[in-house]
Amino acid sequence: MTSVCGYQHFQRAGGRNVDLFESLYFVVVTFATVGYGDYKPDRWPSQLFMVIMICVALIVLPTQFEQLAYTWMERQKLGGSYSIHRAQTEKHVVVCSTTLRSDTIMDFLNEFYAHPLLQDFYVVLLSPCELDTTMKMILQVPMWAQRVIYIQGSALKDTDLTRARMNAAEACFILAARNYIDRSAADEHTILRSWAVRDFAPNVPQYIQIFRPENKIHVAFAEHVVCEDEFKYALLANNCLCPGTSTLVTLLLHTSRGQEGQTSDEEWHRLYGKCSGNEIYHIRLGDSRFFGEYEGKSFTYASFHSHRK
Repeated sequence: MTSVCGYQHFQRAGGRNVDLFESLYFVVVTFATVGYGDYKPDRWPSQLFMVIMICVALIVLPTQFEQLAYTWMERQKLGGSYSIHRAQTEKHVVVCSTTLRSDTIMDFLNEFYAHPLLQDFYVVLLSPCELDTTMKMILQVPMWAQRVIYIQGSALKDTDLTRARMNAAEACFILAARNYIDRSAADEHTILRSWAVRDFAPNVPQYIQIFRPENKIHVAFAEHVVCEDEFKYALLANNCLCPGTSTLVTLLLHTSRGQEGQTSDEEWHRLYGKCSGNEIYHIRLGDSRFFGEYEGKSFTYASFHSHRK
């Protein structure tokens, strides 16, 4: 508008007066670099004014367009929804969390996609908080950009659950709210989200993470409930009865590529890290080529001789 009004004002001193529409037409054609030539400033004040306006436009407009495009893309991403067509043709799970901590989300994604049958699943992250810089960088990695979709919203709102296509999801994972100092309050928030999901999509299996054992009764309808305190103390107790239990369970639960400790100077660090990447398979002893000969033998005998092999 400054360019339009300025051009019209300076042209008043010239031999050809222009109205507001003609001035707008001239400015648009000039800034669009078309330059038909049917309108042009014929006085030095208007010529100088247009030179200044063009210089300012070359500096300001690219930055403004870039910022506008970035804002539009961010709003589309945060305020978008999971495609109905994709929900009908592809499988997806919804992960509900009040905070998106990069370490927690990376642990979940690594463990989830470690299973070969889950490679084609999409993961929808539903959270009321905005993405921080680290999470934005993670979701831009090609490995996750094609399979992880972030939607800003709350599991307590039916409109946000609809955007995440909760009723078409294969499962819903509700992570414990770790932004609360009071863990009982965190469990209350988790329970409310679980109830909201159950009311909206009663047929979707839920996998819930809570802190206090006494709160498990409130989410007894869930497919599986992981109580952090219960698991932690049970693991410590069993480790006292049988030393090494905590290490064994940790290796069973944590997916490893066998790369941990390879840069260490200690040999046992390198050996431990390498062997932590071994996989465990369920097979009948008699069908095993390696352990089949130990069928009917004691565990002590089989473990001793298999280790010597």
